[in-house]
Amino acid sequence: MIRRSALLMCMGITLVHVLGILIFTRGFLLTCTELSEYSKCSDIQTSPCNKEDTCWTKPAVDRLVIIVFYALRFDFVAPSSFFEEKKPWMDKFHVMHKLATQQAGSAQIFKAIADPPPTTNLQRLKGLTTGGLPTFIDVGNSFGAPAILEDNLIHQLVQSGKEVVMMGDDTWIQLFPDHFNTSFPFPSFNVKDLDTVDSGSIDNLLPSLYRDDWDVLIALFLGVDHAGHIFGVHSAPMIDKLEQYNGVVDE
Repeated sequence: MIRRSALLMCMGITLVHVLGILIFTRGFLLTCTELSEYSKCSDIQTSPCNKEDTCWTKPAVDRLVIIVFYALRFDFVAPSSFFEEKKPWMDKFHVMHKLATQQAGSAQIFKAIADPPPTTNLQRLKGLTTGGLPTFIDVGNSFGAPAILEDNLIHQLVQSGKEVVMMGDDTWIQLFPDHFNTSFPFPSFNVKDLDTVDSGSIDNLLPSLYRDDWDVLIALFLGVDHAGHIFGVHSAPMIDKLEQYNGVVDE
């Protein structure tokens, strides 16, 4: 009787473990099916909702500048008055407060929640540019990012005849190897390096703004992400990076 009870207990524990693993893999290790189709101009031209027989919508602006600050937490950009306790890193990126207050009609501060963790750069870039669901499995591709083959924002910009310039994180060159008219990639894999990518973006950003050989400019800044990994959020390098970003945007 004792042996039978012990056997039943072992079977019960095994069953619980198996169920736990199944629930974990189905809920955390999500899968995403990549679609091979690309949106085309003819898709909207044949739509019954298209009354003017035009392709897409008319651009609101002639040129677009996209600046991406990696790992920019909500409490890095939101005013310290939003929180019960003020931390050393708060209000260092205060130009964002000014933009949201003085230009409320065109500037807002939003909080985004990334899921699932871990939040590697490749996962988030893939999600941002494709609109798809980044998955945990993509973490393995972070060490050698393959080109994105599904429909994405950068591809559509190029297909629309836009000249795209990129500067900063060289991961973008791996994801979009044939999309940029001009690129200034800098090595981003060394997390102890806080300045190479940021300095490269700064050195090329302001001069590029005065050139007319682009329609979309993408500048990428990685220092805050690396400072958080190496020194932590309370560190002096983190504060220095936020103040540096404040100066870049303010210019």
